Amino acid sequence: MVDQSASVLERFRKPEYTGENRCLPCTVVNVAIALVCGIAIATVAPPLGAVVLVGSLVAIYLRGYLVPGTPALTKQYLPEWVLARFDKAPNPIEERRTEPMQETVDRIENRRENAVDPERFLLDVGAVEPCEHEDDLCLTDRFRGLLEDDDREDPLDPAELAAVFDTDPASVEVLERPYPAVRIDRRVRKWPSEAALRSDLAADDALGRSTDRWDEVPLEQRLGILSSLRSFRDRCPRCSGPIVVSDGTVESCCRSYEVITFGCSECGDPLLEFSPDELELGRDETGITP
Repeated sequence: MVDQSASVLERFRKPEYTGENRCLPCTVVNVAIALVCGIAIATVAPPLGAVVLVGSLVAIYLRGYLVPGTPALTKQYLPEWVLARFDKAPNPIEERRTEPMQETVDRIENRRENAVDPERFLLDVGAVEPCEHEDDLCLTDRFRGLLEDDDREDPLDPAELAAVFDTDPASVEVLERPYPAVRIDRRVRKWPSEAALRSDLAADDALGRSTDRWDEVPLEQRLGILSSLRSFRDRCPRCSGPIVVSDGTVESCCRSYEVITFGCSECGDPLLEFSPDELELGRDETGITP
């Protein structure tokens, strides 16, 4: 027998504004509105005030907001520092949680002993070489072939991600977000698109096949190198279309901000996103010029 009440609730639910996608400023504003309305009505009719308050809170829980248009209103009227504090837009920086002190010490020691110069490393292992007709670096034909051999449409296997992050597949939790995101141990790792994730997986496999030194490079530096290698792509790893550079506005749950996007022209997947300020610095965190 079908549970009619559950069916009604599912139709009422707005998954794009709840769960992992919930906008906290919107929720806070709407709960405050619900409280004010409930208290105001309760001064005249206490039972009705209680019903209004409970109904409003249920609506906020299921839909993410009570007042239509709240996401747009919070972007317009709340201060930028408040929106940035609660923002959930994808970016290259992972969400960190507290880690044991010994893990922190081990990670710092490993980085000190095994850190590499990213550009020199990629040159030494034959991944990049000086371009023939410009003063820049380009992928070698061999390495480009390794990357393209790995581009595929097959469903992603959590075991592949576990291999990239040197962890057990059981510790990889795929999160439901509008962009690829996984929780690994105590951190959330995220990518701007499916194409960006596939590019990193292919590059990790290609570097592992190119040199035994790859596994010795500290994890965070490896992730930075994989991210930078996306900028060497001239075809999309997901839809095989050409890569284009464009500028525009990115909409997150809480705010809008300007970005320069390096991504796929056909499927629209971004491989890299930079703020204009980041591009003015000339280099990303790996030391490779974008």
